[in-house]
Amino acid sequence: MKLYDELADWWPLMSPPEDYAAEAGPVARLLAPNAGTHRPRLLELGAGGGHLASHLKAWFDMTLVDLSPRMLEESRRLNPECRHLVGDMRDLRLDERFDAVLVFDAISHMTRESDLMATLRTARAHLNDGGRALFCPDWTVECFAPSTSMGGTDGPKRGMRYLEWTQPAIVGTTYESDLVYLLREADGSRRVVEDRIVMGIFPRDTWLRLLAKAGFGEMAIVPQSGRDVFQAVAA
Repeated sequence: MKLYDELADWWPLMSPPEDYAAEAGPVARLLAPNAGTHRPRLLELGAGGGHLASHLKAWFDMTLVDLSPRMLEESRRLNPECRHLVGDMRDLRLDERFDAVLVFDAISHMTRESDLMATLRTARAHLNDGGRALFCPDWTVECFAPSTSMGGTDGPKRGMRYLEWTQPAIVGTTYESDLVYLLREADGSRRVVEDRIVMGIFPRDTWLRLLAKAGFGEMAIVPQSGRDVFQAVAA
């Protein structure tokens, strides 16, 4: 996806950090319902530009991992106090354990069941026994609702607007979204960039089956903002 590579520095204008404030509280409570005064250690896989982390770091000591070095550069500017590592959520192995693992909407980039399984195993491998994991796919098959959305903001010098069109067809375990970005540079010049992403989508039963196979015990599907969030405890 171009937005995660050559256009990564436009990410704060497409999806500003403040837009994540409302989601941070519920995510924190699902990951650490009994944290109290203790600051749990949280590993976020697919942390991207660190916008959700900019709010979660109030509750957690965070290690942020992403496959895109350019997105991590954005996160380092926003979250200099957090640890940042380049890595693939499918095969990352750190020689340490955490109290909680989060894979927010980046989990939707797993387009095959084998990739999803690999990511769930990565999460389990980095959890203390009894630690909690949270996975937040954009869609499950049961709640898929294709739509068109638009947004974007202006910065001090540059501005952007975008249109995203999620296609109605599910093909196997994937669906597609087409995006158009209108970018206004600091000198006033404008350009249009087209992008397309292929995302993964799975039924709830597949999620629960793979979570159990990956070594998770207690599992729950938590409805949030029209989508299914999967909470699991390391067995």
